[in-house]
Amino acid sequence: MAQRSTRSSRKGLLQARLLSNADKDNLLACGVDPASLPYLVPKLHHVNLLLRGVRLYAANILKQSMLSIGGDVAVHRHVISGKVETSDCVIMGDLRHFRLLMDKLKLQPGLEPLAESIREQVLTENGPLTLNLCGKNLEWKELPVIMGILNVTPDSFSDGGKFLEPGPALEHALVMVKQGAEIIDVGGESSRPGSQNVDAHEEASRIVPIIKQLASVLEIPISIDTTKATVAKAALHAGASIINDITALRDDPDMVTLARHSGCGVILMHMRGTPKTMQDNTHYEDIISEIYMFLDERIEACLNAGISPESIIVDPGLGFGKDLQGNLSIMRHIAEFKSLHMPLLTGHSRKTFIGKILDCGIDQREEGTDALTSWAALNGVDLVRVHDCLHAHRVRSVIRSIMGT
Repeated sequence: MAQRSTRSSRKGLLQARLLSNADKDNLLACGVDPASLPYLVPKLHHVNLLLRGVRLYAANILKQSMLSIGGDVAVHRHVISGKVETSDCVIMGDLRHFRLLMDKLKLQPGLEPLAESIREQVLTENGPLTLNLCGKNLEWKELPVIMGILNVTPDSFSDGGKFLEPGPALEHALVMVKQGAEIIDVGGESSRPGSQNVDAHEEASRIVPIIKQLASVLEIPISIDTTKATVAKAALHAGASIINDITALRDDPDMVTLARHSGCGVILMHMRGTPKTMQDNTHYEDIISEIYMFLDERIEACLNAGISPESIIVDPGLGFGKDLQGNLSIMRHIAEFKSLHMPLLTGHSRKTFIGKILDCGIDQREEGTDALTSWAALNGVDLVRVHDCLHAHRVRSVIRSIMGT
């Protein structure tokens, strides 16, 4: 950082201040003509868009088109010589550049789909979260939506054994709702690293009684955290309307059929291996691209199977087959998963990587969890799955107040 000059050496210099998150009010304060705002506001935002596998002729057109309007495109060094057939491209510019680029591309035969891909990623405005759950349309305007964790297990990493009985479990769920939970996620099998599988009958016996009680007193959605179709079916019959599957509907072949027929919501999570083996190999060549491609493929598989796009949520799987640096990379680039155009969930609450950063135990990870919730909120995450709903609600309230939303 450059050293600040002394007052005496700054005599005669104009007062200067870097603006963060500049908006139309900064422009109006300068006295600009309000009629010029549609042209000036887009220039306040800079966007970097990655396109993969662009054919050679299209990459050259992208490059020349952006250069002609003041933007730029990073392409493979052999695009000019023609030694490659395709190139990944990073398009760099503000919103004005992207609009002009799309106008140019629409005039090029065969590049209309490319222009539409750019429009979909860059110019689509975010609105409230809407989901269709078992035929019921729901909408949340305050994001991220808070999903409260209710583990009715003896061995979950954070709260195992506390809520095995329906009475304490119901009481805790009602407390979470009072504190701000908008979805309750019920789990009857631990998925902590190294955990063992639970028999489907045992798992169902844990979750069905509490889901029935919750469904009789709550109006908010209930999610079932399971990988087994028989358990999920029992949970849906008891009153749940979302399946939260850490295998992304891959482990049990009947899960996709159940989701399609019931119309329930589905949460597709990335995990390498199983909870018992997932931490044996946490190496990735490109962790963000690999998770992105996995989730993209699972979305397509669900859509092709007849599951409604309005029912799908994606989760990059923090802590599931990732090491410290992998988890940090996911959070650093979490906004990139918004390009999947599905609601995005993070399950970061009290995870081991927080303990490694802070050198603390499970019961001392709330501040780290709150920091990640804040980061998630600022980067467009739609849902956060947390243990402490009051903290998450307060974090969201402050972030939304700062952002003026």
